[in-house]
Amino acid sequence: MMLLWLFIALLHASAGVLRSPGAQTNLRLSEYQKQYWQVEDGLPENNVRMIAQQPGGPLLLATSSGLTTFDGLHFQGLSIPGDADGETVNAVLIGRDGDLWIGTDGRGVLEYSGSGTPNNISELAGRMDERVRMLYQDSAGSLWIATQNGVERYRDGQLESFGDAGMISGDITAPFAEDERGGIFFVTSSGLFHMASGGRPELYKIRDAALGKPVAVYSDLQHRLWIGTTNSVVQLVPRKAGAGYDEVVAARIQSPVTVLLGDAQGNLWVGTHHSGISRIGSEGVTSWSSRNGLPDDTIRSLYIDNEQNLWIGMFTGGLSRWRRAAFAPYGEAEGFPAAYAANVFADSNGDLWLGTWDKGLYRSHDGKLSDMTPPGMPVTTHVRAFAENQHGQLWIGTWFNGVYRYDGQAFRHYLLGTESPGNAVSSVLVDRDGGLWIGTYTGLLYFASGEPTGPRSVFLEAKLITCTLQDLDGSLLVGTSTGLFRVREGHSSPITDLPNSHVLSLTRDSQGYTWIGTKAGGLALLRNDHAESLPAKSGLPTLPVSTAIEDGEGYLWLGTSRGIVRVGVAALHAVAEKREQSLSPILFGRADGMPSSECGGPSLPGAARTADGTLWFATTKGFAHTTSAIKGSVLARPIVPTLGWAFTDDLTPENVHSGGRVEIQAGQSDLIFLFNAIHLSNPSQIEFRYRLDGYDTDWTTTHGRTARYKRLSPGKYTFEVQARNSGEAWGDSVVSVPVVQRAYFYQTWYFYLALLLLAAALGVQFFRQRVHLVKGQIGVVIEERNRIARECHDTLMAGFAAISWQLEATAKIFRDSALVDTPAAKSCDLARSMVAHCQAEARRIIWDLRDTGYMTNILSHALSRTLNAQEPGDSSVITFRVEGDEVPLAPAYVHHLVCIGQEAVSNAMRHAAPSHIAVHLRYEADALNLTIRDDGSGFRGDSSKVGHFGIPVMEERARKVGGILRLQSSLDEGTEVSVKVAFNSLQNVSRQQQQYIVPWIGI
Repeated sequence: MMLLWLFIALLHASAGVLRSPGAQTNLRLSEYQKQYWQVEDGLPENNVRMIAQQPGGPLLLATSSGLTTFDGLHFQGLSIPGDADGETVNAVLIGRDGDLWIGTDGRGVLEYSGSGTPNNISELAGRMDERVRMLYQDSAGSLWIATQNGVERYRDGQLESFGDAGMISGDITAPFAEDERGGIFFVTSSGLFHMASGGRPELYKIRDAALGKPVAVYSDLQHRLWIGTTNSVVQLVPRKAGAGYDEVVAARIQSPVTVLLGDAQGNLWVGTHHSGISRIGSEGVTSWSSRNGLPDDTIRSLYIDNEQNLWIGMFTGGLSRWRRAAFAPYGEAEGFPAAYAANVFADSNGDLWLGTWDKGLYRSHDGKLSDMTPPGMPVTTHVRAFAENQHGQLWIGTWFNGVYRYDGQAFRHYLLGTESPGNAVSSVLVDRDGGLWIGTYTGLLYFASGEPTGPRSVFLEAKLITCTLQDLDGSLLVGTSTGLFRVREGHSSPITDLPNSHVLSLTRDSQGYTWIGTKAGGLALLRNDHAESLPAKSGLPTLPVSTAIEDGEGYLWLGTSRGIVRVGVAALHAVAEKREQSLSPILFGRADGMPSSECGGPSLPGAARTADGTLWFATTKGFAHTTSAIKGSVLARPIVPTLGWAFTDDLTPENVHSGGRVEIQAGQSDLIFLFNAIHLSNPSQIEFRYRLDGYDTDWTTTHGRTARYKRLSPGKYTFEVQARNSGEAWGDSVVSVPVVQRAYFYQTWYFYLALLLLAAALGVQFFRQRVHLVKGQIGVVIEERNRIARECHDTLMAGFAAISWQLEATAKIFRDSALVDTPAAKSCDLARSMVAHCQAEARRIIWDLRDTGYMTNILSHALSRTLNAQEPGDSSVITFRVEGDEVPLAPAYVHHLVCIGQEAVSNAMRHAAPSHIAVHLRYEADALNLTIRDDGSGFRGDSSKVGHFGIPVMEERARKVGGILRLQSSLDEGTEVSVKVAFNSLQNVSRQQQQYIVPWIGI
């Protein structure tokens, strides 16, 4: 594909086509919106030799620097492969099959299909160094070529020459036209020739030699033949009977014709060598030249694009676009003096009144403009206000010259007594009762009689009145520089919550809503004597609204300091009532035909609507009015933007990509999306919105044509873009491209998986090392426990045994000597009991130290192990029974309960001589019960007599686990020891002792 500006302009699906304007009266040449581009604006040179257009796309401009494209905003050289790149181009033509034909200034004709190297059909036919002047393709598809060697025709791959008719000089830019019979007219330096279908060229002489020498020929859309001469434009009208043409002089031209072009309205546009451009239409011949602002009077080329814009290529003046814009200026070209437009008013008689700041007062009546400055009023007096009463009389307020009344015949002057250079009549209003309200810089005057000569009332003294409006209830809304007030029944009250105290305008729409314009910009809605500003995100430009007017089609037009904003009334209401969140306004400015984008000022009213629906606005550089093109400014079909992208700020064509998908390599930080939509009439009215799905949470709306993203996270996205003409709803057409952001290796899922596996392996290794370490530590602990057990057994137990033997010997002495009841014998008996108890406890401690398997959280296992270690003897049997669902306990609690059970069993065996000891462990829903019952001799009395320590120790252990120990015994009926421990008691004890209990060591 050809490389155009940022590649975008190449794609043909760029923009829609304007709706047909239909039957329209011609605009005056002054009313066309004109824009100019020269080398300072990017045009490669100011000599534009020919203009063409790709279907639905950009313009192609032939210059000495080669081919250049123009999309309405940017110029970009068109790169053609091979030696054709940069070749001087005199002519360019896009054939019916889409091929591009290029007429060079020394290398003949090049045929380019959009890829590869172009074919040079001139050199292939042996015609070297040919200078091509112009190209033309007839209805049969034959290509006609104008060269310095004469006329040539290329068809069916063959190049045929008609050199005998003469050469074509460089100043002939419109040499070909097809007649209605399949023949061809062409102009050479030798004159005008006609070649019938299948015939040879024959010289065609214009019968009236005074019409000048033919220098251009053209066939328009209505198949009319036109001949341009050195001083005339002649139409060749086919005779109804027989061959030949009648010659009808259409216009006399002051200089030789260079180019002819017809438009859809049937007008003929004529470019000349030294007299600018002329238009021949139903209203006659009108001209536009350098005297009117045209940059150059020598016209090289004319072209009408698919949006019906007229493009003018000049010899030294560059490129110009003329179009039927939404607005047309009204100024000197229409007979209105150069003046600062003050205000405009449409009266009930159909007349339009135009006030100025220093050129008096004017009226347009039946399309004729006349000076209506009141007699005696200095011309330099500034017109400040207009109003009309119920009798059709016009009131005119001035700066410091009072007010005037015009009754259709004469003016009457009234002085208010407040006139001074520092005071002015700033507003005039006639209420429903005929009362006259006059706003000044020093307050509001009211004349109930409707005449400034009667009694007056003064309101809002010392306040500068800016605007007035009668409300639906008959009260008066008064805007001032310090707030908005309501005047009702002789009293004034303020309106609150204004966004700014300086009120600029008041207007009521057709549905009764009152809108306030202030210096803060935008609009506020008046509701119940409170002002409610539209949300900042509504889309309405925050520009000061100095004037507002509603048309007959549901739109409100706002005059602001940066242009005229059009917004739908229904849409305004929806936003004000919070049924919608945003508007779709259109901002019109100089690009839309206005003489200035700055509207209005202190004079009122700044806008008016005439009976035919035309809207008029006062701007700082004259008046502007809407045209019939305002209804044709909407594109007929959805705008489909083109889309490309780049990874660098160097947005040259070779760095811009399209198609497929966007793949961003890891480490690539910048991504720039480029989108465009060709709208040659007014590119600034095209609005885009875009989003990167998966990254952006909402659409971004812009008039720009780029979107930049930085450092996207790895993943998949979709970039979407839409385009519309400002003011229209967003359609369903979305252009999108998938986006993939590649990740660094450390951002991939397999990298994270590897990290996870590595972490798991390290965790396993750490656990194994920890287990090994703990086993080693436990081994050390067990070894130390065994050493302590051995030492206790070898020393402490031996000592206890020696003491016990000695005490036994002493006790025997007491028994043998009948001293059993003496205090010494009793003391000895107590010592024997204490030593026996210590021996039992020492044996249990030694056993616990050596039995490492005892460390468990299952009570039944620990009890079973302990009971199995007992030696009941031949006469005693120990049974153990577990009832209920066992609950694991902390090892410390298991130890205490096991010790209670062991002590109870030991006591029974040592003192009661039982035949059966039953141990019962029962688990309930919220507690456990441990019961040890024997059938021995039992006992009676105090169970904790001196010298017996088992029962107090059991009670102490029961308290440590939060339980209750019960002991029941009867002589000859046995003993029952039970301990009940609630599970919540275990938890409470655990929490209380957590800070100082050392947990059991185990794996």
